[in-house]
Amino acid sequence: TGGGSVGRLGGLLANFGMRRPLVVADSFLASPQSGAVDKVVAAMSTSVADYGVFTDTISDPTTESVERCVDALAAGSYDSIVALGGGSPMDTAKAAAALRTHGGRMRDYKAPFTLDRPSLPIVAIPTTAGTGSEATKFTIITDSETEEKMLCIGLAYLPLAAILDHELRARGVSSVSSRLQP
Repeated sequence: TGGGSVGRLGGLLANFGMRRPLVVADSFLASPQSGAVDKVVAAMSTSVADYGVFTDTISDPTTESVERCVDALAAGSYDSIVALGGGSPMDTAKAAAALRTHGGRMRDYKAPFTLDRPSLPIVAIPTTAGTGSEATKFTIITDSETEEKMLCIGLAYLPLAAILDHELRARGVSSVSSRLQP
């Protein structure tokens, strides 16, 4: 926790044995304007064998957008996820980790079903305040076919660790964090 704490990401990944993470973020965080993805990659680059970046996340993730992330995980044989962003990239990462590990479709895991078996490990790095997704065992995904918002519950969605670095918070967003710090 604290300014610059993203610099500890490499050591954290090494301690958990995460050698091939996929960074899941949105396109703004990967842009030069934000630079957040570049900071995350720099922080982990000396501690990982390889990594990938997936930025095809959307607001209010759907089963289709999660499947694209699952495909990216499979294509790169990634062993873990670094979830960077607000609630939508976090939810995408959590759902993709579960599907990559356990298979099936997201609707197979909607409440009241509880998925408490381990999924791909996730380190969460929030860039907004308010959702708390980096510290919950829930994800919400919209079924692309039925448009049902599905609550998915279980320890499978709980990140192993979170890095709270206010220097990465999204700028220009009307959020709690933008009102807390100048």
